[in-house]
Amino acid sequence: MNRRRVKEDWWADTDVDRAQIFVPAIVGVGVLVSGFTLLRDAVHGRQRRGRDRRTTLEARATAAFVATGAPPDAALLAGLRPRVHYLLLALSTGSLAVYGARGATKNYAQPAALFGGEVGWLYAVLLLAAAAAAVVAGVSALLTVTWPAPPRVVRPLLARTPLGQLPPPAGGERRRLAVLLLGWAAVLTGAAAAQFTFTTAGAPQLLGEFDDEVTAASGTAFRWELLGQVPVAVAVSAVLALLTVRCAPFALGQLAVVLGSLMATAWFTDVVQRAHPPDGPLAGLTDSLPSGPVLQTTLAAGFVPLAVWVRTRRRRPALTTLALTTTVLLVVTVGTVRARVSWPSDVVAGSLAGLALVLTTWWVLEHRRLHERCAGCPWAPAGRAEPLGLLPLDPPLLAGIRRASRLGVVAVLVVFVGLALVEGLPVSPEGEAMGPTTSRTVQLALLGLAALAWLVALRWEATGAALVAVAGLALAVFAAVAYQPWVSVLVAVAFLAPAVGLWLHWQHRRTLRSVTVLAVVTATLLAGTYTAGAAVHDRLYGPASPLSGQVALPVDRVSWVWTGGVTDRSARAVAQVEPGSAVRWLLTGPDGERHRSATVATADDGVARLSVDGLAPATHYSFAVEVDGTADRERGVGGFSTMPDGPASFTLAVGGCARTGSSSAVFDAIRAVDPLLYLQTGDLHYGNVTRSDVEVFGDRYADALTAPAQAALYRQVPVAYTWGDHDYGGNDSDATSPVRATARAAYGMYVPSHPLAEGRPGTINQAFDVGRVRVLLTDTRSERTADSMLGARQLAWLEEELVRASRERALVVWVNPDPWVAPDEPGRDDWGGFAAERRRIADVIAANDIEDLVMVSGDAHMVAVDDGTNTDYSTTGGAGFPLLHAAALDRPGSVKGGPYSEGAFPGAGQFGTLHVRDDGGATIGVELTGRRWDGEVLVSWATTVAAG
Repeated sequence: MNRRRVKEDWWADTDVDRAQIFVPAIVGVGVLVSGFTLLRDAVHGRQRRGRDRRTTLEARATAAFVATGAPPDAALLAGLRPRVHYLLLALSTGSLAVYGARGATKNYAQPAALFGGEVGWLYAVLLLAAAAAAVVAGVSALLTVTWPAPPRVVRPLLARTPLGQLPPPAGGERRRLAVLLLGWAAVLTGAAAAQFTFTTAGAPQLLGEFDDEVTAASGTAFRWELLGQVPVAVAVSAVLALLTVRCAPFALGQLAVVLGSLMATAWFTDVVQRAHPPDGPLAGLTDSLPSGPVLQTTLAAGFVPLAVWVRTRRRRPALTTLALTTTVLLVVTVGTVRARVSWPSDVVAGSLAGLALVLTTWWVLEHRRLHERCAGCPWAPAGRAEPLGLLPLDPPLLAGIRRASRLGVVAVLVVFVGLALVEGLPVSPEGEAMGPTTSRTVQLALLGLAALAWLVALRWEATGAALVAVAGLALAVFAAVAYQPWVSVLVAVAFLAPAVGLWLHWQHRRTLRSVTVLAVVTATLLAGTYTAGAAVHDRLYGPASPLSGQVALPVDRVSWVWTGGVTDRSARAVAQVEPGSAVRWLLTGPDGERHRSATVATADDGVARLSVDGLAPATHYSFAVEVDGTADRERGVGGFSTMPDGPASFTLAVGGCARTGSSSAVFDAIRAVDPLLYLQTGDLHYGNVTRSDVEVFGDRYADALTAPAQAALYRQVPVAYTWGDHDYGGNDSDATSPVRATARAAYGMYVPSHPLAEGRPGTINQAFDVGRVRVLLTDTRSERTADSMLGARQLAWLEEELVRASRERALVVWVNPDPWVAPDEPGRDDWGGFAAERRRIADVIAANDIEDLVMVSGDAHMVAVDDGTNTDYSTTGGAGFPLLHAAALDRPGSVKGGPYSEGAFPGAGQFGTLHVRDDGGATIGVELTGRRWDGEVLVSWATTVAAG
């Protein structure tokens, strides 16, 4: 299910006043349902409730008449409901009648109605239903005014319709009134939630001013969006179920409500697709209405006090807990709005929906018949006792299960500690949720919790077993960071097996209801582990943008090939074939002229580095890779154009940050803009290689180069590529990386680059010309230290290139992989962490009046453009330059640095283009554009600069 950046306004194609039509139309159908509900007992008088009410009241009336001679209808007054019920019923049904009739008339009766006359019968039915509701409203109003002695004409309705009730038992009036008010609160809150939500969805412009004016974006660091995610919501609900096993209706009911709300929210958000605030952490996603974090927090805020009530059967602790959870809910609500996770109106909708569900659950729980088998819950009959144990087991078997379970916990801990020492603990390749150090610390703490749980289980088996399960399930979710979801389930089972053994020993002393609830909760936790593991794994490794329709070509003789290092006279290619093959590169020009590379014999890795000279400028060549004298007909066939040697207009594609082996449709979109060259700004893959083995790097390159969509791009468009952190080493890696030398060697072996400034192996910074444009690629990883991002030699090279190119070329394009616009803050992974070096470069730009510089960057998973307003970090000023951020190809969106004058657009399936218009004059035109995989232009900015 793709929820990213689709049209938010899903009624935009209809020329109607949605605020006047949409909600009344829904309510009109509601009138029919309500009318049916109100008349149900009258029509089906033999149903149990109606029959019991009528029989009881009429029997009382007859008995009173026989015994005292009182009028029969006087005894019917015992069926009166509280006055407040009739007042609320009159107001609600009256409003429903007016609103429904108005909506029906607007939709069906007027000349410009939304629906045509062919459904006039529905208009009549709706008016009839509205009239019925009006009658109910009138009778209810009469009962309200004349209560407790209504006119004799309406008294029979107390026995024959739901307007009356069974006479309450002695002393039960107060409780019945409380339940009645609770039910009305649930109904009215649910109606408010439905109307507000549908109004927000159908007519968002009505609340647009409210959404915009409530608050601006805040710098909060807490990730409020985590509160609405499936693992968190299910975990909280499962814990509540474990704590309230004595009351199965509550334990299973609240679990069902949470799961149902998650599924309903997923369905509704997919239908409505309301976008999150564009400047918030979830920008680009379209599941803002209703706010998931607030809805789930509201459910927790309501269910936790009820759980305390179930556990303690005391009102004061429950009310104290309610005050605390309400405070937490207010903090979450305000935090969600201030952090721009969701629009304020979406937060209100989530709050109302959650409150309606809590009140409805509470109202249902107040029906005592649901608790006939409970033992010890606040609603259970006094003195209720249940049989013990679900599985009768012999004492010797129980003792064996206990011993095996205790040993099992120890064995699992020993195995996991050993794996942690040998293989290491799984960490996120991007450190998205938490950094590697924090992640490892948390996992070690979970192992410690499991060890503590073993000690607890020696005395309290159920508690110890629950702690073992919680620790194991949390570790299982962490396993999804680095492994497939089934590994998460395997980890969960490894911990759950001894936990279940402890529970088996525990259950023979517990009630059947408690054991059943525990079994359901355990199954839910296991399913939740798989869901959470799959979600984590999919976020870290799965597609973040739609897949391409490209299919993998069969392997003829070549596994993969890509071109690069293309100049106006020469080109390079790297291909992989069978080891020990003789490989040659065959090029054919537009007039049929042929060029051939020297024959290269491949070694054990099967990699051939090929080059051809003597080509014509600005000329398209098709090619084929020849293996052992035979040209490949599948993956070894492609083409490219040489660079112009003078003034020329062209397009450069810019992109970075793709998951390992991505075959996203964004690569098709890049190919569709027909770029002369593709500037890959880093994170070609997310291999995060930490083993010093060139072949491992080669395998990660192969993952990218054999992915169908990427392979199709690289066969047709040459590449200029510099690495980021994930394709150089691990997350945030620098010169201290243990694979630094290996990464450099692998780059020299597998990448068709321009000549490296320091030769091979060394830093991978390089420079080349495209017409009158000079392109500079810097290496911001392999020489990075605590004090320098580039290192002394590369910094000097960059400064010299900037000055010389600005004087000798019309335009300078600096391919800088890391965000430039960022606050001065030591320790940051972008240029903000190297403020002194950034200032030095900016001072060089200012001192030499470099005004023809454009920077393109990656790393941040966003498209962003700055016109030079925010890029000047020089001491004297005057060093601003245009900037284009272009990412993420196939990773979840995020914003780094800023501000950016033209805005930032986080998301996946995004790339950029740099279009140069050069007719040889004194100026050169530059257009920076951020694009999506589906062709949508997110941002575009153009300027003209004086040729250097």
